[in-house]
Amino acid sequence: MDRIRNLKNQIDSLVCTLFCCTALLTVDVSAQVVINEVMARPADGSEWVELYNRSPDAVHLSGWTLSDLRTTGQFEAGAVIDGGGYVIVTEDADAIGLQFPGLNIPILLLSRWPRLNNGGDGLILRDATATLVDSIFYPAQHTAISLERIDLTMAGNQNNWLGSQDPRGATPGAANSVLFNDIAEVSVVAAPNPFVDQVTITYRVPTPRLHANLWVFDRTGRRVASLLEGIEGGSQRVINWNGNNDNGQILKPGIYVIYLEAGTPEGKLFRVRKPVVLAKGISQ
Repeated sequence: MDRIRNLKNQIDSLVCTLFCCTALLTVDVSAQVVINEVMARPADGSEWVELYNRSPDAVHLSGWTLSDLRTTGQFEAGAVIDGGGYVIVTEDADAIGLQFPGLNIPILLLSRWPRLNNGGDGLILRDATATLVDSIFYPAQHTAISLERIDLTMAGNQNNWLGSQDPRGATPGAANSVLFNDIAEVSVVAAPNPFVDQVTITYRVPTPRLHANLWVFDRTGRRVASLLEGIEGGSQRVINWNGNNDNGQILKPGIYVIYLEAGTPEGKLFRVRKPVVLAKGISQ
């Protein structure tokens, strides 16, 4: 029985990969509506998919379908996504409202919900004429964070997705935390500077995806805090530092150096240093 089950899983995986790769080849990259974010493995609540309308005009979704590799669900009559707007598609609207209080975008239901497989699955979006609008295949999900689209102008292949970097683990109804902003050069900003209780560090790198180290050194060149260690991420990220070392101890007031080291999949390396002053304990 186990051998039969393993064989079935292998066949399902192969069919899934072949189907989704074929679908991706036929996606119209100029399509107005794209699959923008996928929560396949929520810690609690309900699975959901976010759609984004790249055009300035509203798009009527009546008769559109969203499918995985086994189940197809149709959008309810009257469903609309505003120009430049987002919608959440889910099985349980109440659960989404509890998980993200104050979420102010339409939450749409389907005639049938295509349950999102934690072990990897495909998602296919078609319009009312059954024309393919967008599709993705996502790999196995091991954490309760969403997958976010990096570049809105690219087809939704696996290289165009990263796990959310937002502290909530997702960004429903807002710009993706991994969204690629085409900037000219790398930068690191620390504010406020000097700081007492917390400094917000923002880095921006001119590449859509990278692995980053973000370290803090004292004036002697000794590394005292590791804020990121080889973390995969997008072109920008925001990290807060409270002035403690890696052991949770408060560091002495003085000048420290924020050091960003970011490498791209192509082998390009970015290095930036930013001085910051910890003023905790200094009399005003």
